[in-house]
Amino acid sequence: MDETQWERLMNTYSSDVSQLQELNIINQLKHRVTFIKFKSSGHSYSRIYYLNLSEDAIHYLGSKHKSKIEACKIKDIDQVRQGFTTIVWKKCLNKRKITHDKENLAFSILYDNNRHSLDLLADTENIRSQWIQGLEYLIKRYNSHIRTHHEITNQWIWYLFSQADHDKSGHLNRSEARRLLFSLNIELDQRDFDVYFNQANIRRNNYDELRNLDKDEFLIFYKYISNRPELLKIICQYNGSTLEETTKILSDYNTIREIIHINPLERPRDSSSLSFRKSKSKNSSFSFRRNRSASIISQHSISSSDNNHNRKNYLTIEQLKDFLQKEQHMETLSIEDCSKLIARFEPSSEGQQYEEMGVDGLRLLLLHDEFCIMNPNKSHRVYHDMTRPLTDYFIATSHNTYIRDNQVYGDCTPETYIHALRTGCRAVEMDCYDGENGEPIVYHGNTFTKPITFREIILAIKTEAFSISPYPIFFNIENHCSYEQQGIMARLLKNTFKDHLLSKPLVDDFETLPSPEELKYKVIIRSRRYPKGKIPADPKTDRSNDETEPNPKNYHPEFSNLIIYSQIVSFMNITHTLCTQKCFHSISFKESKMDDLINQVSPEHLDLIRLTKQHIVRVYPGAKRQDSSNIDPTDYWSYGVQMVALNYQANDKAMCLQDAFFSDNGGCGYLLKPSFLLSDNELFDPKEKYYKKAKHLQIHIISGQHLPKEKNCIEDRDIVDPYVEVITYGIQHDSSEHHTPSVRNNGLNPIWDYKINIDIFCPELCLILFQVRDKDRYGSSTFLGRACIPFTGLQLGYRHIKLKAKDGDYINGTIFVHIKIEDL
Repeated sequence: MDETQWERLMNTYSSDVSQLQELNIINQLKHRVTFIKFKSSGHSYSRIYYLNLSEDAIHYLGSKHKSKIEACKIKDIDQVRQGFTTIVWKKCLNKRKITHDKENLAFSILYDNNRHSLDLLADTENIRSQWIQGLEYLIKRYNSHIRTHHEITNQWIWYLFSQADHDKSGHLNRSEARRLLFSLNIELDQRDFDVYFNQANIRRNNYDELRNLDKDEFLIFYKYISNRPELLKIICQYNGSTLEETTKILSDYNTIREIIHINPLERPRDSSSLSFRKSKSKNSSFSFRRNRSASIISQHSISSSDNNHNRKNYLTIEQLKDFLQKEQHMETLSIEDCSKLIARFEPSSEGQQYEEMGVDGLRLLLLHDEFCIMNPNKSHRVYHDMTRPLTDYFIATSHNTYIRDNQVYGDCTPETYIHALRTGCRAVEMDCYDGENGEPIVYHGNTFTKPITFREIILAIKTEAFSISPYPIFFNIENHCSYEQQGIMARLLKNTFKDHLLSKPLVDDFETLPSPEELKYKVIIRSRRYPKGKIPADPKTDRSNDETEPNPKNYHPEFSNLIIYSQIVSFMNITHTLCTQKCFHSISFKESKMDDLINQVSPEHLDLIRLTKQHIVRVYPGAKRQDSSNIDPTDYWSYGVQMVALNYQANDKAMCLQDAFFSDNGGCGYLLKPSFLLSDNELFDPKEKYYKKAKHLQIHIISGQHLPKEKNCIEDRDIVDPYVEVITYGIQHDSSEHHTPSVRNNGLNPIWDYKINIDIFCPELCLILFQVRDKDRYGSSTFLGRACIPFTGLQLGYRHIKLKAKDGDYINGTIFVHIKIEDL
């Protein structure tokens, strides 16, 4: 590990405030405060707001001060802004429902990917400052918890306790504890439930204590039902436990029934994962599979057993080093490094004193981002060569960025640009038309979308243009403006971005485009550039580029002179483009035209790769996608298309693939293409198997943890039957689908113990999608969570995969896997 990795790994959340200040900040938000809430209609309401006790949501009291309503969850908040910055405030100003002198009291909470805002007016500047500071602290704390998976903590457990404690007695009776299991997404029969309840009930001084669980006992109860015996098996593999010791340790973890089948233990030499399946072979390694009910990890019973000091239910510091070096491929790890890891992750004082790591410490270690499935050295830093021409990179690109919902109705908003830029997008789009009072506007032409001014958009972009990535941002401008308003657009761009706006070439004579490194912090205009009065070459046809302006028009020199390195030109055929166009000429295709080029017979379809080696090519969804659905980007990346434009507002599979693809290289929005898409010396055909760098991938899907219910509805009494679906994307021969069997009635800690073997012929372009679904015996399965990882970002060994909802937000759920890769 390098120094930066250690810093990320060893540091817990470090804020700029002390623990006392932190407590004061949070308590201030818990005190009920009256704000005036404003809506886009101009209506305003006085409401009482406060942070709930579990500190995960902002609530308010309804108009009758009886109903408690959730305003937004902390995890969904994207930004907190002061002043009149949102569309709601601007509409209220235009309707004269509020005056500019109140701006020092106004703030907005933007949530759900900047789609919605809670716009509030405080009584004093001090109250506003307290809430902005408090909310920003809670957002940072939540993001820190995501890195360490710390949100599955006592605080969350206490929240479950309070939800289950219907009579607010501070205790759970058996009926309340039974209802709690439905929230935890697991079903136990009555016998199993009684064993867990009785084992957790350690205070038995009187009849009431015997019948109920207090908070501490509930914590024991929770640990029993959320056990991780698969982690104990890893410990047994590496701590030299004998067969007898292993049997005893594992049986202590399974107090209900005998479900462990022990055979002679073989320590694998090839770093493959343990087998967790029942085996009939006498020579196979010990294994297990849970029955319908979850088995128990009973730390309490282990710690209270006789001769516990002889039980090897932990790793010594030397054994931890052996595990991390051999299994997790951390070859350079030292004993001193392992000592730091134990101090950081082992929760027991005894483990820290003797420098040993038990199941809980190993769980916390393997849940940290640095040990999860995505390689942090690839997701947290820019490591690609950024000094090559722009044509050599894939660029994260948005289509019709101004649209919030579908392509026909709804508001156009600057918030969609902010959301796209904050997720790493480096090429945004604007369809520009003449507006009133000399103000160019942006909207989807010939639709019912409500326009927004060009000025509002570029001012919003200015605040976030380089907040995530320093590399150049493209403005793809579809220009429908008159000569005069083109000049206005040019002057607005110059006045807003000043030196950041690229207004002339870096050098006078060039035959290749400059690099992202040379163009850091620059805004590049991508549009058409014609001398005054010249008519575009191709009119719009059904299968041509609908970014071509169909009518003769004049191009204002102030605007056209800003189009330097990405001048859109009309397309006749690939040979014509390669023979006649310059390196700064760029082509746009709608998906149908691009598909025509890809579907040509071999070898003609390879001409597209020749085109993308020399020119920036952009492909975008066709006009029929009025619902803002997306194209599958993987086919186009396989041909070297730099700009695959997607609807960022869509929470679909294509955006999941996009997010995974561009999570590499530090999430900077630029990825250097593989050498076979750049060099004329390598023969590559996306329709053929490419053996030069082919790999064999084995994914051992072991277990799941804290899987949600359908639509994350904890009140739903139906318990999920989860299974994992693994889908690979890339070149044609790398497309495959696999799935595990389902586990009946257990979303809390199911074990699948299922191995998937896949041959990957083009690893550089391969993406692996993990989806957890709920099997329905009478209908279609239901989505529960997903994660997508680039093949080149996989970490080997035992890894957790943190799942996301369809909107991209992390959920509590994880799956635990073992990854092994070999040359094919």
